[in-house]
Parts: sequence; structure tokens; C-alpha cells
Amino acid sequence: HDAIVSLKDRTGSSVPAISKWILANHEHAAAASANLFKNRLGKSVKEGVKEGRFVKVKSSFKINPDWIKKQKAATKAKEAARKKAEKQRQKELEKAKHQVKADAEKKKSEELKAKKKAEEENKEKEKILTPEELQAKKAARKRKEEAEARKTYIEQQLRKRRYPIEDTRLHKENKEWGVKPREHVKKRPALPHSLTCLIPPHLRESNPKKYRGSAANASASGNGSLLGGNHERGLITDAIHVYHFFCGDVGFVDVDNPVPKFSLKTMFYALDEVLNGNSKLAKSLPPLITHLFVTTLRMLMTQSHDEDEEDADLEPVELRLHEDLSKLREGLNAVSWSQICFFYMNLMDRYYTSDVSLEEGVLPGEGKLEMSYFWDKDQMDEEGTETESTKECGEGVLPGYNAYLGDPQGVLMKAYRKLQNQNEPWTLKADELMALLRTLTDDVLAKRPDLAEDITGRGDKLYELSKAKRAAVVKYNKVRLAHEGPKKPSRPKKSEGNEDKADNKNEEEQADAESKDEDAKPFVPTATKQQFAAAEKAKTKADEAYENGLNKLISRTEPVGFDRNFNAIYFFRHDPTMLHIEQLKHSSVPSEMKGLGAEMIPFSSWHCIDTKPLFEQFLESLDSRGQREDELFKMCSSLTVLKRRLQDERKENTRAVAREREKEELERRLQNAKNACDAEDGRRSGRLASMAQDEFKKVEEEILQMAKVHEIEERQEKQGREMASDYTLLTGLQMVTDLFAGQRSTRSNKNQGSDDQNEAALLANTPSHKLWTDERIGGNGTLQILVENLLSLEEKCNDLSPWAREDMTRMAWRKQLSDASCAWAIDCVLQLGPPVDEEDSNEGNAQTSPFKKQKVDPVSLSSIVTTVKLCLKDLEMRIFDVSGKKKAIEEADTPVDEDEDAVSEEEDNEELIKRQNSWKIKINALKRIATHRYGLTRDIIVAAITVARKSHLNQVAAELKTALQMLRPQSAGEAKMAAIKVLEKFGGYGGSGDEDEEVDFNELANAGDTTVKKDDEGAEIASMLCDEVIMMSGSVGGDNFADKSDWSDAIRDCKSVSRLAAILHIFLSKADHTLNKLKEERSLLDSILGLNAKRTSRSKSAIRKHDSSISIWCNAKLTDKLIKARVTGFPWWPAHVCAPLDSVVAAALKGSGYGLVSSVGSADMYLVAEKDMIGFTDDTDEDLSQYEKATLIELHESVAIAKKLWRLRNRGVASPWIKKSRPRITEEKKSAN
Repeated sequence: HDAIVSLKDRTGSSVPAISKWILANHEHAAAASANLFKNRLGKSVKEGVKEGRFVKVKSSFKINPDWIKKQKAATKAKEAARKKAEKQRQKELEKAKHQVKADAEKKKSEELKAKKKAEEENKEKEKILTPEELQAKKAARKRKEEAEARKTYIEQQLRKRRYPIEDTRLHKENKEWGVKPREHVKKRPALPHSLTCLIPPHLRESNPKKYRGSAANASASGNGSLLGGNHERGLITDAIHVYHFFCGDVGFVDVDNPVPKFSLKTMFYALDEVLNGNSKLAKSLPPLITHLFVTTLRMLMTQSHDEDEEDADLEPVELRLHEDLSKLREGLNAVSWSQICFFYMNLMDRYYTSDVSLEEGVLPGEGKLEMSYFWDKDQMDEEGTETESTKECGEGVLPGYNAYLGDPQGVLMKAYRKLQNQNEPWTLKADELMALLRTLTDDVLAKRPDLAEDITGRGDKLYELSKAKRAAVVKYNKVRLAHEGPKKPSRPKKSEGNEDKADNKNEEEQADAESKDEDAKPFVPTATKQQFAAAEKAKTKADEAYENGLNKLISRTEPVGFDRNFNAIYFFRHDPTMLHIEQLKHSSVPSEMKGLGAEMIPFSSWHCIDTKPLFEQFLESLDSRGQREDELFKMCSSLTVLKRRLQDERKENTRAVAREREKEELERRLQNAKNACDAEDGRRSGRLASMAQDEFKKVEEEILQMAKVHEIEERQEKQGREMASDYTLLTGLQMVTDLFAGQRSTRSNKNQGSDDQNEAALLANTPSHKLWTDERIGGNGTLQILVENLLSLEEKCNDLSPWAREDMTRMAWRKQLSDASCAWAIDCVLQLGPPVDEEDSNEGNAQTSPFKKQKVDPVSLSSIVTTVKLCLKDLEMRIFDVSGKKKAIEEADTPVDEDEDAVSEEEDNEELIKRQNSWKIKINALKRIATHRYGLTRDIIVAAITVARKSHLNQVAAELKTALQMLRPQSAGEAKMAAIKVLEKFGGYGGSGDEDEEVDFNELANAGDTTVKKDDEGAEIASMLCDEVIMMSGSVGGDNFADKSDWSDAIRDCKSVSRLAAILHIFLSKADHTLNKLKEERSLLDSILGLNAKRTSRSKSAIRKHDSSISIWCNAKLTDKLIKARVTGFPWWPAHVCAPLDSVVAAALKGSGYGLVSSVGSADMYLVAEKDMIGFTDDTDEDLSQYEKATLIELHESVAIAKKLWRLRNRGVASPWIKKSRPRITEEKKSAN
């Protein structure tokens, strides 16, 4: 019928045309087979013709006009009947309304009569009541009226409610009004603390105390001190922050410092090793935590390429900070990170703070949080009060400012003090470790501008994706409306107010009539099926892109919702295995703090939901009548990823219950069979007795088989739990191992062509899992790593200069180190996870150190460290001697002989007095320099130290160095006063005032360099590093700030392995550089002499021509013969004649016309022709004006040292310089007069 009407053909529609229209407009017809569709179509057409609905015109069919007339007549009759019935219904409705109204009036009149009669009766009764009884009755009546009024008010308010409403208001009103909660809303389940997620669900009833109760609140719940400042956040809060920095929302990625992708639960497992004491027993932190510390410190101490380009725009103080951080990087490795962390935090504290008394507007280094800080500030201003903290700090200083390290009583400061006392990192608590690590990650976020740009870019990208999603949804809704048409409106909800029911019925009837009218009008789609499919596909694609953006681009996870008590519920998309709840404890606010006029932040504890039953119970406890919990319920219900990843504790419990039931059933059958045997015992029927015995034996066999099957199942379940509880995976140990295993091949390929291995680089790149002494992962142990580097360096030194000590053999020296390493490993108890039984110790998480097989007497930790320190000092002295630097320093420190020739002594004393007064002139000039010129002050003190050292005034140099360490950026007053006190201590300066007025400060700041800094602002600023770091650089000759004595003091003060590792690392860097230089110089000598690679023979008989000014080296002994030698480009120079200890070199030099010499006061060695050597006392007529000033100064110092050495070796011999010195001194005196 619809096809014929739609086709509108006057001559009628054929069967093929009707078939084509039906297939085009009805999808279900196209799904049927062709024959079935054809048969049903033909049958329908024939039935229509038979009923008179269609008229056949040849092979076409039309609608019968008579059938149409009949249909219209039937419709009219039906409509008339409906109207008649409706009219009758309206009459009945009116009649019912009048009847109801009449009944109500009748009832009302009856109630009034009853009420009037009751009042009359009460009045009659009141006449016989006493005044007291009358008063009590009135009070009872008043209470009853108030209760009825309150009940009426509550009912009205409940009817006016429109859910959801604000949660606090909802529960407060329900409590006041006595409204019972809904039946489907259950009681809130007890949520376990966050660290409880480490325990399997079926074992949590007997979990350790540290995971529940007050112990959990103290360590694992994230509780922070109320007055602890911003750094007191708690263990779990800091752990979550660190996780989000590396693998969560921030997801910081550094190609040079990779970090394994670990989960938050992995972080908790690693922290649990610290909490349960395994780290102390193993003397090593979990490798994951160690790796995170080392990686973060490397990020802070490594300067990126962008920062290199921006150095020109930085202030001098910031440039100095970058240099100090680079110096700290020299001692950073997996063993020394804790002490480097202490030095870094000390440096940053000095960088951000200074002495407030020296400069205005500088914040104090430490302070205490005053209680007045919590009062209303406006009220204090109105009253005009001034607190003590404000008076002390002055203007511009906030009361309670605690500098970089935070509250002196906080966790961060406690950890800092422990590191300051050289406590090992494994002795720190878990919350102290996380406080340190969080502080470092915060510094990385503040230091890296590229990271801030990346986070800002993420927000912009996520906003664009959300816009695209909204646009796709809007377009999809429009296309769906155009394709499917508007949806049928649902019936309106019944109102809860006091409205007339008849009006409601009229509205419903009107809505029904409108819907019928709409149904009568056919909908014509304006969008095709292809357009609708394309819009739906675009919407799905936009939704997926937005979901992926949430996982990758979100920079800060916000709570998915809040419950009725404002507890935040978090869901981390990067770790969708549990929900995290930050539960507030308002009762934890002290009563004395509640009246301060400001809102206090209560304690908070972290809890988790990690199982399906607990998640379902939590959802059932949410009341959807409240706004917050309604939104929270919807959000949690939509977390499909979380539902899939939650643990299901029912499976294992169900199987255990089934085994128990099966066992009980067999025991019941066994008891029945035994009763049957007892009942048949004594009867004559042997057949029945045998049947009972067979049944008893059969049940016994089934019990035995069942026990075997259950044992196998339990063993398999136990193995499954053990595989799931592999703590090398859970604590991140295997992750760190795999990370470095992937990098090892790349590094080996890069270093394949280099034969020399840098021990300092190897120590710096030592993987953190190597600290864990386990053969399966290639771990060597903490001390073994240091010992291996020492032994390797000694091997390299021995290749250049063989062992020459007579009091100890080389093997004994090396055995000391090996024994110390073995003793350390024996004392380490390697354990991951909970303790295991002794039977399963070989198969469980307990690991045996490979060094425990060796028999070594147990020694204390301090003895082990002392042994390594002694061996380190021996090796340093050996390299110091081999390099020739020891000889140069000893020659410079040679004392002056007072019994020598008077004239020569007078000449030397005049020069000595002149140089001694030089440092006094510089320090005296500080009195005329302003305090704010800290750069010039620093340069003058450094120049004075240099001059004092050259004049062999070691005490003066040491005290001036102490004064220099008091220098602070933008504040030089303290260092200036200390340097002036040193001047007064050593006699002061006796020069004239006229000389001081002509002083050039830039010249005073120059200690002999040819370049002078004219711009004071661009001058180098004093280092802000502490003394311990500076003293570590005094090995192998030292530098301008530390010498041999400083390094010895650093070794003496070293008490921990971490500090020892830092000292060793810096020493390895300097020793590697020194030995590599000696090796290159020795290779150059071999090429000059023509020695082969093995140094067994010579390829040439003659020595190759070479530049004599090039420094060379070989293992040689200094002779007592002093000469003057001449090398290319230099004047005649005092030198020692060297005798090579290598037989091949000695044989090559014999009769060759060349010899080895070592310049006096220097470590350099040269190969000089014999014709360029003369006696030390011989005269040389040479024009020295052709050489530079710096060269002549060095020559003068070398000659002075050589003269002292000549006098010591030739005691009693007249000085050859007497006659030459007197005329010069006389001329100088005449010119002075």
C-alpha cells in the first residue's frame, strides 16, 4: 500500500516497481532471500486484490477508491465513538469531582463538630483541674503543637527538595530531621592505607602493624606536621609527586639520563624495603631509588645546550653557580650521591640566603615560625601591633622564612643533618629519602625552562582536542536529528507539589494528542545514511584522540571527585590499577589552634582501593542525592580501565572453599562407611559386611587421591604467587638492570676503538644495580666497585712505574683492598621482600653474596673504611711522586740555610722581604674598598694567597683561604674583615700613606697574570661550595684553593663510604689525567728513541730529531747534579740530570749525545742534547730582554730554588755569586739614596 501511494502512478504500479521501492526503503526486506521476498510480495498483492484493497489494471495495481471510502467512513465512525466516549467520561469526571467536593465538605463539617464537642469537654474537665495540672497540660499541648508544626515543616521541606543537593547540607539536615538513609546506600567500608596494597588481599587481615593503625599514620599514610611548612608533606605525598615527575603527569624524559618506566606500586615496593629494614641489612638502597637520585642530580648539575647559549645573559652569581654545580658533578656516582646531594643542598642554601646584617633586603638563612603568623593580618594592621619576628627581620622579610631547607624541625632538615654527619643513605628513613628526592625534582622543574614550555604546550594541545571533540559531538547530534528525526518525548514526571490531579490529567491528554498528531505526519530525512555514518566515525575518532590526549598530555591530575567529607579521590591514568583517596582528619587540628582566626589545614592520610569487592562497596556507600557524591559515582562508574585492572580476590578464595567442602564431604562419607561397618559387624550376612568394608576402603582411597590433588593445586598456587611476588621485578631491580643492559652494547661499540679506559668515567657511569651484590644481575657490591677502580688505577700506575716500596709488597697492598671488600660483602645480608623460611632460602628472595665463600675475619665498618683510606693515600702519594709534582713542591718548600754567605743571604732576604710585603700591600688595600665590590675583594684575596704561597708563607695562605670562604654573593664584608684581621695578626702593614694613595686596585688583584680585569661587575665571584668540597681537590698537587694538606684533612675527616666515594671519584679524575699525560709523554719518548711497541728493542740506532721544548717522561731517578740546560724557545734554565731506571731507555741514551733533564721547581722533563748543558755555576752571556715577563719571573723563581739546593748540597763551599752580588747591591743602595 505505501509503495503504490508513494509511486503515484495513474495507471498503477507494477510488481517490479513495488519490489524496488520496498527494497530501497526497508533494510530488513533486503536481508531476506530473493525467492522468499518474491513469494511473499506476490501473496500480499493477491490478498489485497481479494480483499478489495487493490484493483488490477493489466499487470499493474492501483488503490481501490471504494476501499478508500470505506476506510474514511470507518475512521469517522471510530472518531465519533471516541468523542462520545470522551464526552461521557468528562461528565462522569465532573460528577465525581462534585461528589468528592461534597464528601470533603461533609467530612469537614463533621470534624468541626467533633472538635467543638471535644473543646467543650476539655473546658468542663479544666474546671475541676488544679492550677499546676492546668499549667502542665498547657505545656504538653504546646509541645505537641510544636512537634506537629516541626513535622509539617520537615515534610514540606522534603517535598521541596530537588536532588542532587549540596552534600554537607543534605547530611546535616538529615541528621537534624532524623531522616533515615536510603536502603541501597551502605556504610562506608574501611579503606586500607596506601602501602597496604603491597599485601595480597587474602593476607591483609594479619598484615604487619606498620601498614595499619598509628604506625601507618606515622610513616606510610602521608601525614604532615601541622606547623611544618611546605616541605612537610608526608611519605606517600612525596612518593606520588616523584612518580608523576618521572613516569606520571610530568613524565620527564631526558635522553642522556634515561629512567625505566615504573609504576607507583613499584615505588611503594622499593620504599617498603627501606621501611622493613632490608636496606640497612644489605647496606644498599633499592637500586631504583638510587638510580632516581643519581639521575636527578645529573640533571641539576649538567648544563644543557640552551643554557650554554644563555650564559652571556646571566648574572655573575648565576655563572658562579653553574661552575660550582659542574665541579660537584666531578664527584657524582652511584655510591657518592648522598654526599653530593648534601653538598648540592648546602650550595643552594648559600645561593638563596646570606647574612641579613650585611646587606639590606637579604633573607635570613634560618628562622622559626612565629604563632603570630597565623593571626589575621588585617586585624594586626588595624591594632598597630608589631611582632618580635617583624622587628628581627626588618622590612621586606617574611616572618617564619626558612630558606631553602625549610623548617628546622622538618623532615628535610633532619635528612640534611644526617647527611651532614656522613650517615650512609641506607640509614635514612623512607620519608626522609622521599623529602630529599622531591626537593631535587622541584629544582629540576624550576631549572628547566624547556619543561615549563612543554607543560604549557600540553595544555594548549589538550584544549584543542577538547574543542575538536565538542565540535564532533555537535555535528553528530545535528546529523542524527536530520537522519533519524526528533525523539518521542517521554511522559512528564508527576509533580511532588500540591497541584490539582485533574490539571495533570488534562496536560497528559494534551501531550498524547500532540504526539498522535506528530505520528500522523510522516518524517522526511534530510541527511543520508552515508553522512550519518561519516559523522559517527568522526565523533568516535575525536573521542579516541581526546582519551589518548588525557593519557599523554595531561600535566597535572585533578581529583575525579570528592565525597561528602571533601576527601579527594584520584585516578592516575598512567597507573590505572587503583584509586587513591586523600582522607582529611579534621579532628587532628589542635584545639588551641582553632581560635587563631585563620582556617587551619588538617592532617591527611592516603588510602587506596585496589580490589573489585572494595571498589563495589565504595560505590554502594555513595549517596547520589548529594551533588559531590553523585558526580563521583558517575565518574567512578565510567572508569572501565580501572575495573579491568582491579584485583579480584574472589577467585582464589572460591577455589580454597571448594577444596574445603570437598574434604568435608569425603570425611562425612568416610564416617558413614565406618558406621555401616560397625553396624554389620557381628551379623551372619558376610556379603553385606564385605560391601560395607569395600565402601570404607573406596572412600579412604578417594581421600588419599584428593589429598594428593589438593597438594598439587596448592603447590601450583604457591608457585604462581611466588612468580607474581618476584621482588626483583616488584622493587624495580630488574627494570634498572634491563635499562643498563640495553645501553651496555651501545657504549661498548663506541669505546671499542679506545684502548685506555678512564676509571673516573667508569665510576661515574656505574649502574645503580651494581651496588646490589648479586651474581645473577652482575652486581659487585658498594665497596667492591670502589676497590675495583682503585686496583685498576694502580695497575695503570704500575705499568708506568713498577712497585718500588720495600716495607710492603704489591700483592700485600692489593690483598688489603680485596680483604676489605670481602669483609664488607660478608656483613651484607641481601634480602628482598618479607623474610623467607630457611628451607626456601635458596629458592626464595634471599640471595647469597659470592664473596661469602671466601674466609675473611669479620671487621667493623670503620676499620674497612680506614683500610681503604690508607690504600687510597698510598696510591695518591705514589702517583704524586711518579708525576714529578712532589719533587717540584718539595723543592719550592726547601728551607733557607741561615749559615750561608752573609752577602748572598742579604740579597735573598731583600727579595724575600719584598715578596712578603707584597701580600700585605694587597690586604691593606681592602680597607679602602667598598663592601659591595665583592668581585674585586675576592680577586685581591686570591692574589694575596697566591703570593703568600710563592713566598712559602703557608700559615698566611691557610688563614687567608679561611677568610675567602666567608665570602658570599653580594656580601663581602665578613671576608674583608677576616682578611684584615690576618694582616694585623702577622704584624700589619708599615708602608706610608702616600704609597697607598697611588695603588691600582686592578693591578693588586693580579697575581702575576698578563691580563687584568678592568670591569668589576664581570669579575669572577667566589665559590659558594663548602670547605669539604674544595678540600677534595687537593690530591695530586692540588689547585689554587686546596693543596696536599687539605686533601689529607679531607681523608682524615671522611667517615662514610659515600664521602669516600666522592673523594675517590675526584681523585680518579685527576689521577687519570696525570697518568694519561705521562703515558703520552712516554710514547713520545719511545718514538724519539725508536723503541718498538713492547719496548724490547730499537728500530733505529740514532735518536730522531725533535723539538727539545716538548715535554717527555720516563721512569727516572733524579741525580744530585745541578746544571743549566737550554731548550728551544727558552733561556738557560736550572735543571736536574735524570738517570732513567728503564734499561732500554738507558741503553738508548748511552753514547747518543742526549740526556734527560728535569727543570728545577717544575715536574716537566725534557730530552736535551749534551751540547745544550752546562754547569750550574757557569756564566751565560744571554740577552734576557727577548723573553716575556712571565717567563723571566718563572726563571727567577727557578734560579732562587736552585741556589738553595746548591747551597744545601755544597755546605762549607764559598758561594760563586758573592763577587757578582755586591756591586749590584751597592748600586741599588746609591740609587735609593
